[in-house]
Amino acid sequence: MSASFEKLATVTASTKRSSVSGAGQRGARSENISSLSCTPLVPVDATLRASLQLDTPHELLQTFVDGGLDILPGDQFIVGSDTYEVRSVAEWYWRPGAADRLHVIVQETRR
Repeated sequence: MSASFEKLATVTASTKRSSVSGAGQRGARSENISSLSCTPLVPVDATLRASLQLDTPHELLQTFVDGGLDILPGDQFIVGSDTYEVRSVAEWYWRPGAADRLHVIVQETRR
């Protein structure tokens, strides 16, 4: 992680993923990544929401993490006591020559 990104990545998160059996059934979620540094979650603006065709009545939030991490849509993204569902993951290059990042969009899970 670069020093400048480290200053922005002030939040610690983790992810959980469901296992899938040979019969295609989803199993219980288990920890996938722990102690993940990310930027604070902020709302996704309407333009980005529309361009990604993320049609949901729930508020969408976004964060940035180091690139190359195993995060997939459908994973749970946990920050403190809040749990979110990962809706979108895309590579994001914030400046030429810099390490790549992932742009992660989440929505609050239904309780």
